[in-house]
Amino acid sequence: MNAKYKKSLKIVTLLISSIIIATVAADSYSELFMHGSDITIGTASVTFTAGGNTTLLSSAGISSAGTEVTFDTIPDIEPGATVTYEEAVNITNNAGASKDITMDLDSITGNFATNFDYVNITMIAADGSSKGTSIQIVSTGSNVTTTGAQAMTDDEVWAVKWIIKAKTDATPTESFSITLKVTVA
Repeated sequence: MNAKYKKSLKIVTLLISSIIIATVAADSYSELFMHGSDITIGTASVTFTAGGNTTLLSSAGISSAGTEVTFDTIPDIEPGATVTYEEAVNITNNAGASKDITMDLDSITGNFATNFDYVNITMIAADGSSKGTSIQIVSTGSNVTTTGAQAMTDDEVWAVKWIIKAKTDATPTESFSITLKVTVA
């Protein structure tokens, strides 16, 4: 009987050892590593460049990287007036290859609907043709908020045209702010 007990004890011990080994084996893992070293900032391949109206509309001008412009000196618009800036800024492709350019409305704040009829923003090719759909923000009705992706060849320059229309009964000193995003792919 003692031999059977020892044999049973060995079997139980082997069984417990097998369970422990199986549990430890299930929890084991290997590690993989990815290293990114010397990740460097380059220059933008598609940039904003000065257009015919840029200095009128922007006190700071275009950022040194060419990736941002703020129009902070747009002259006041009289009630009922429509103003057009044929070259608020230009978009220039120096990528060495064709790029897809998309302009989207990012945000609009302020008293737009009560004081303005519309703002239209259009990308214009050197030959005068519109590139994509004009962004059209209107006080009533449906807005168009993207130009859609447009292929821009290397060394091409597009103007960005703005048209702003104030309502005839607009309240003096009221304003709106708009932010557009240009995506390059």
